[in-house]
Amino acid sequence: MKSKHTFPTFIAIALFPLISFSQITITNTAEVAKIKQGTTFFAMSDPNAPKAKAFVDAIKKAWTLSKVECIKYTDVEKNIAPNNSFVTIGANMTTSNSTLASTETRIYLELWTTNGKYTHDPKKRLHFNQADKISIATIELFADYYAQNNPSALYKMDYDAAGHFKNWGAGVLANYLQQLTSLLNKGTDCLAKTEIANKTELQKMSASTLFIPDYVMIKFPKNADDESKKYEDKEIFDGLSQAYKVLPISELNDKIANTVTPFYYLLFIKTPTEKFITVTNSQTGEIIYSAYTGSAANFKSSDLKELQKVVLKK
Repeated sequence: MKSKHTFPTFIAIALFPLISFSQITITNTAEVAKIKQGTTFFAMSDPNAPKAKAFVDAIKKAWTLSKVECIKYTDVEKNIAPNNSFVTIGANMTTSNSTLASTETRIYLELWTTNGKYTHDPKKRLHFNQADKISIATIELFADYYAQNNPSALYKMDYDAAGHFKNWGAGVLANYLQQLTSLLNKGTDCLAKTEIANKTELQKMSASTLFIPDYVMIKFPKNADDESKKYEDKEIFDGLSQAYKVLPISELNDKIANTVTPFYYLLFIKTPTEKFITVTNSQTGEIIYSAYTGSAANFKSSDLKELQKVVLKK
C-alpha cells in the first residue's frame, strides 16, 4: 500500500497519534500553551459565503482556547506565524498497487501549528514546508463515497461540504469544538481508541429521549455511492427500551443550536477502516459514550444493544 496526501500541502499530513479521546485524537499537547497566546484560524473556501455563516457563528462562540478568525484557504500561508494555529479539513488517501483494490480516503478536521521556521514573504514566493507542521488534534469525519473519491473537490465547496459529511453541521461542529477545547485545556491523556461511558450522564440519557440522525438507517455499500437501500426500523430498534427519535442531520443541527435545555444525541462515524458510535450532551459538547470497532461496518442493532447494556450495568 502507498499513501499520499490530498488538498494543498499545508492541509494534509501523516499523523502519529499519542493521545486519543473517542474519535478525537490529540497529539503534542505541549504546544497548547503557545496556541493560547496566538490566534487560531479556521480555513474554508469563503467565510463570507451565506452557507458558511452558521458555521462561522458557531466557531466564534465555541472556540474558547484562543483568539479566533475564519479565513480563506488561500490566506493560510500569509497568517503562519509563531503562536498561530489553524483548523483545516485534511485528507489522507491510501491506494494500492493492485488495480483491483479501491482507494481509501480518511478525511478529518485538524488543528495544527508550526515549528516557527516558516516566514511568509510574497516576494520570495516560498511555500510552507510540510515538515514544519505540528499536528495537535484531529476529529474524524464520516465522508460519503463521493468525498472519499474526490477529496480535492471539498476544498472548493462551501463549509457545509454540500452534505458529503454525515457527522457535520454547525451544531455538531460547535459541540466538537467544545469537547476539543475542554480536552486541550485539561491536557487529557488517553490511549488510542478509548471507549467512554460516563455513567452519570448515561443515566440522565436513559430517562430522556435519545436523538438519532436518520443516516444510520442507510445500508452503505463498500465501493459505491448508492445510498438508496435502508434498514427497516425493526432491524435496528427492536428490543430497545430507550426512548428515541430519528431525525435528519439538518434538524439535529438546528436543535443543537436552538435548544437551551440539554439533550443527548447519537452519532455514527465510519472511516475507511474504523467505526465509532458516540453519544453527546448537546449543551456541553461532552462525548458521554463512545464505542469503537476496528472495521468499517454499517450501523447495527447491536450498537444500540451495547449502549443499552452499558446503561443498565451497575
